[in-house]
Amino acid sequence: MMDCRMFALLLDRPEAEWTERERLDAEAHAAQCADCAALLTMRREMRAMDEEEQLPPGFTASWRDALETEAQKTMKKSIRWLRAVSAVAAVAVLAVGTTAVYLNDQGPLAKTAPREKNESVFEEPEYEEDFVYDYAMEAAGASEAATGATFSAKRAASVSTASTADAGSSREAKIIRTVNMTIQTRNYQADCDAARLLASQYGGRIESFNTSGDGSASFLRHASFTMRIPSERLDDFISGAKDVGTVTYLSESSSDVSESYYDTRSRLETQQVKMERLTKLMEKAESVSDLVELENAVSDTQYWIDYYTGQLNGYDSRINDSYVYIELREVSSATAAENRKLSLGERISNAVSASVETAGEVIQAMVIFLIAALPWIAALAVVILIVCLAVRRAKKRKKETKTE
Repeated sequence: MMDCRMFALLLDRPEAEWTERERLDAEAHAAQCADCAALLTMRREMRAMDEEEQLPPGFTASWRDALETEAQKTMKKSIRWLRAVSAVAAVAVLAVGTTAVYLNDQGPLAKTAPREKNESVFEEPEYEEDFVYDYAMEAAGASEAATGATFSAKRAASVSTASTADAGSSREAKIIRTVNMTIQTRNYQADCDAARLLASQYGGRIESFNTSGDGSASFLRHASFTMRIPSERLDDFISGAKDVGTVTYLSESSSDVSESYYDTRSRLETQQVKMERLTKLMEKAESVSDLVELENAVSDTQYWIDYYTGQLNGYDSRINDSYVYIELREVSSATAAENRKLSLGERISNAVSASVETAGEVIQAMVIFLIAALPWIAALAVVILIVCLAVRRAKKRKKETKTE
């Protein structure tokens, strides 16, 4: 038996779609329910009015064309906005990626202070005391009354003679000089060769050479020289080096090692005198034990002779040939444009070169970013293509459905 709810649901469907059973049930329910009967009567009268009214030819087609035109306008507006947003997003991504690559490659120009070469001259070891001579006598096994007294007297006389000779002679000052230089250049290779040539012209030599950089704006070249220049020609070398590039830092230090030098030489002479005495004692040794002890004393004395000789040779090397440390740095056009020592034309030329170099670096960074992002761009393009095809197919199906 049909109730009011079922009757209302049935009215939502066109009456032409009702089955014979639904029609009989609806009429039976309308006969018993005045409200449902009024709804059924109203529904049938409205349908009759629609059927009696004659619509103008082409009304339905015009209505559909108007709707489609309005929909196309709305879609075109949406597409324009979508294209604008996509273009802005692409430019933003490209700008951010290019900036990231450029900043990653563009290392700041090293502006650290030149390295200081604070190398100590020589550390003085604890010198042997006078008891070495007593040890030599004990090692020889000689009695203090016989050989010891003679040896002590000869030693005192030799030391006194050496001291008198030193006091009577004029001592030359022993000075060790060290120079540090930093040179900036725009002509890196030419100035690098000029520094090498300058060292050879003044009789010097290059002990070590290090270089880095590839000459690009993001990785400028840098060279470090360690040179040994004859001290008597050091001043001339410094004057010549000032013509290589632009000297931005120059320092010179001098260390007077005269006292240590002559003290070491005096101790060496003392050891040499001692060696002569020990040699003579070995010639007079009467037993094997005495000979063994004397050989030990000779070995110990020879060690100190070699040590002091090495000390003096080191002093002589540092005194005769001064150390020169040169940092040769290639600078960018932008840095060179800030150099007030250059003429206005040179500064303008360097500024233009700096702009061109920066533009080139930015373009390179953009190309690198695009190549690196190419796999992601390809994947995104495939996804967009699939979405567009799916949307187009859905629109086509919808249009075919409306046509039917």
